[in-house]
Amino acid sequence: MQKPPPLTKEQKARIAALEPQLKLCVRSADLAKAKRITIQIQELLRPTGHETMILQAKNWLYETAMESNNLTYAKMGFEGTIQKSSPRTRLNLEATSLLAMCYLREQNTEKARELIIKAVENINNIKSDERRKQFHLRLLERLEEESILVGLIDKSGSPLNLEEVDKEAIKLVMSKSENQILIEMGKAIPQKSIDLLSEVRATYTLRLSAPDRKFLPPPITEDTKEELGKKANSALKRVAWRALCSPESEIYKAWNQGLSVVYDKKYIATAIAASFNSFSISTTMIAASAVALAIKFGAEVFCETFTPNSMMIDRRDKS
Repeated sequence: MQKPPPLTKEQKARIAALEPQLKLCVRSADLAKAKRITIQIQELLRPTGHETMILQAKNWLYETAMESNNLTYAKMGFEGTIQKSSPRTRLNLEATSLLAMCYLREQNTEKARELIIKAVENINNIKSDERRKQFHLRLLERLEEESILVGLIDKSGSPLNLEEVDKEAIKLVMSKSENQILIEMGKAIPQKSIDLLSEVRATYTLRLSAPDRKFLPPPITEDTKEELGKKANSALKRVAWRALCSPESEIYKAWNQGLSVVYDKKYIATAIAASFNSFSISTTMIAASAVALAIKFGAEVFCETFTPNSMMIDRRDKS
């Protein structure tokens, strides 16, 4: 394939404006906006043949689809990227990794397992030990978060009761420190999540070379309740952050007026319970712990600390 010409000044300026907007769509799961921005990027870059950059933008789009729970659209998109890119590229590796997460969310563990193995094998194409370590840590961390999230989903469970969630959250806020709340969250993690954590970890290390195994953090087990709580909280931030931290939302505006306004009207409990119900997460203590941590941290710190991270690295970060 012929190498495309350098970007023009106009293209650089437009890309510099559009790419950050597209990445923010992943946090907010705003698929409609992500589609509009991706079309603009495609129209800007296609005439000059910058197909790799277009595929990169589309990966952001498909990750947004995954975060908005539009898994069919996300899967088709990632599969397209995989077909159109070399297995030796970061673009292909990111698409493979994210496709594995789509199948995890569908609880298709067999298909997810195949893709995890493929992704681990492709990480070997990263020559730098430091960058390979970074990708291992990023991918395994995200897979562990997804495992916990999937284990919490119970489509046959009853919706969360707002009064119960609010009552338990108040107890936690009044009697527990942040670390103690994380321990309570860890205790509430179901066995399904713990089993999936172990299965994903075993799959990940199956094809991992001995030298690269030292890059991985210690496994999270049923016995390490605080670490399990931290990992669960990290996983749930993808749900809670969107419920609380969108600058356009009424709750964020109210939260910034002062904690008492939000607390008195149960804004936080209402938002988190509704968002957890949309994901079929129905464990009262999990929701109450998330509410309590949000109250403990406050709006500014919570929204900054628990901003969801993307799997993908900026395209300028070369392997």
